[in-house]
Amino acid sequence: MNIMNRLAKAMPKHVQPYTAEQMAEIHEREAEAFRQKVNQENRQVLAAKAIGRSGIKKRHQGCKFENYFTHCSGQRAAFAEAQRLLDDYINHRPGGFIFAGTSGTGKNHLACAIANGLLQLRRSVVVITVAELMLKIRDSYRNEAEISETEIIRYLSVVDLLVLDELGIQHNSNNERVMINRIIDERYTQERPTGIITNLQSDELVKTLGRAAVDRIMEDGKWVTFNWSSYRIKKGSNAA
Repeated sequence: MNIMNRLAKAMPKHVQPYTAEQMAEIHEREAEAFRQKVNQENRQVLAAKAIGRSGIKKRHQGCKFENYFTHCSGQRAAFAEAQRLLDDYINHRPGGFIFAGTSGTGKNHLACAIANGLLQLRRSVVVITVAELMLKIRDSYRNEAEISETEIIRYLSVVDLLVLDELGIQHNSNNERVMINRIIDERYTQERPTGIITNLQSDELVKTLGRAAVDRIMEDGKWVTFNWSSYRIKKGSNAA
């Protein structure tokens, strides 16, 4: 008596073992699911490569909380908020941030201090200017492009932290707005925090992004205003 017959005899009458054909079909489905999973992971690697790993530029790779120096109460408050945000993200609490203010006030330093803190814990992070993001999306339209627009957006939608820099400097075309909103919406659905670095005031940002996108970022999030004088200008004056 072969094994299939023995199994059939041992099983209750209402339970029938799979036939050889059914088992072959099950194995094929499992193999196909595994192939799709590997292919998707490979496409994600290509998307990460296209964006540029963490995306943190050389100038900001050394930005940490330890080397951010405060000289006024506003800076100390921004520093404390940034530390709280890092703690939230370490503990997988959602909620984005908007760092708004003029150039040279430390917005990038604190945003990248958060990002570098997460990278040390092997979390996935992308810091990218809106102009660079749109350039990479346009590159995906080329016939010879390795990845598609959808794959770029899918990748950016699942990284642990995405920071969009220089929002407000771009042309603010309808296509840019649609793309940015699409990414923010996807990240909101995935409960992934999005950070914005901008020189826009709140009403200008709402006009640029739309109320819904700002509300999604700010749900359980923080708006931090950087309204002190530029460190770079002070540094240049002192050097002179």
